[in-house]
Amino acid sequence: MRSFRVYRDVAATVGTLTLGLTPGSASAQGCEPIRFVVPVNLGAEGEAYQPSREWRATIAYRRLMSNQWFIGNEQSDSLAPGGSAPVFKIHTAIVDLSYQFSDRFRTRVSLPYSSGSLTRMWPDGQQHTQNASGIGDISVQGEAWLFAPRSHERGNIGFGLGIKAPTGNHKTPSQFYTASGPVDFPADQTIQPGDGGWAILTQVQAFQLLTERASVYAFGSYMVNPKAETGIKGAPSGNNSTVSWSVPDVYSLRAGAAFNLLPNQGLSVSLGARLDGIPVNDLIGGGDETTIKRTSRIYFAEPGLSYTRGRDNFTLSVPWQLKVNRLRNKLEEKNNSVAGGGFAKYLVFLSYSRRL
Repeated sequence: MRSFRVYRDVAATVGTLTLGLTPGSASAQGCEPIRFVVPVNLGAEGEAYQPSREWRATIAYRRLMSNQWFIGNEQSDSLAPGGSAPVFKIHTAIVDLSYQFSDRFRTRVSLPYSSGSLTRMWPDGQQHTQNASGIGDISVQGEAWLFAPRSHERGNIGFGLGIKAPTGNHKTPSQFYTASGPVDFPADQTIQPGDGGWAILTQVQAFQLLTERASVYAFGSYMVNPKAETGIKGAPSGNNSTVSWSVPDVYSLRAGAAFNLLPNQGLSVSLGARLDGIPVNDLIGGGDETTIKRTSRIYFAEPGLSYTRGRDNFTLSVPWQLKVNRLRNKLEEKNNSVAGGGFAKYLVFLSYSRRL
């Protein structure tokens, strides 16, 4: 059982790197998978396996500040609308409650709240700010370990399946500042609390203990959005005035290693790689050639740390951007138009969880 006790602390760090899971959709000015939605999955959350018939409450937070403009894989701030990169500031908090039915199966429900702003140069030649905040899209998910934890203390593979409901507002009112003056119009899609569609949530995760103090992990999630479009057009005027916002699929991949730095103090560190993206082609729903969908891939280096004390676990993760690829979507390919969008240099994730 010694390996299990050692892994329990190492696993807390692995949780740091699986903190900000399935992001939401992006839109016209920002093409990062920008909405921190669900599921919140903190890996082992301070333990390799959550004890049976136990509740766990988690509060997670993400900070995103985007002030870079990319054309393809090149940063080109001067080519952004108005000649300067738009600035997105989005703060999101998620309350997550899970219950372990047995040593292999658990369920969880997650509810996010976000507050976002977009500041950019508009067609009227002035800088204006849009704001949007509110409850986001709630989700419910079931998770299971492939192998019995009692016989696989040093490693396992887990799967998750759930749904995301469109409880968040995806058309918070604001204004679009045309050359002739402001027009009532929803705030930019990137700062809306919801994405406007039901979704299927899928995930897979795995870990393996290498030594008494070191482990490796892998994690993948994919959010399938069957709905093709939100029904909101791209802008009240311009080339995209008759094209609807997309409700795209979103995916995230992570892999890395964790090390139990101070076992007696419950302190662990980790380092991994992370990929977030919006695919060119959705699995279900279509709309790839008829909607505004800012397809992209963002690669990060993801350092993190975790502190576990008794029933409490604290994590911090700061993914740092390594590479961006703003891919052309089908509509841009069809029209031979430039693919550009805004991205964050780094993200900040914090969490606190407690066994109840």
